[in-house]
Amino acid sequence: MLTRLFNKYSPMELFSKMMSFLLVLFISCFFCLGEGTDCGGNNVTETIIVGKEGKAAFRTVQEAIDSVKTNNDQWVKIHIQAGLYM
Repeated sequence: MLTRLFNKYSPMELFSKMMSFLLVLFISCFFCLGEGTDCGGNNVTETIIVGKEGKAAFRTVQEAIDSVKTNNDQWVKIHIQAGLYM
């Protein structure tokens, strides 16, 4: 099988095809790893809202993270409202 590939394509064409395959493989893995996961949304004990305006409990994401107890063993959802956070 490999001998047929080597005979059919020049080394440069074979290299090009291999790199294209690896690029497609890398991109597909990247998209699979980037998916969000469900952390047991039915068991959320507290929801913290972060926002620049309105009824938000905190103005920065770090403040919301810091508000969660150190030894917390419950799911806490941090809802981040649309906006620019720097």
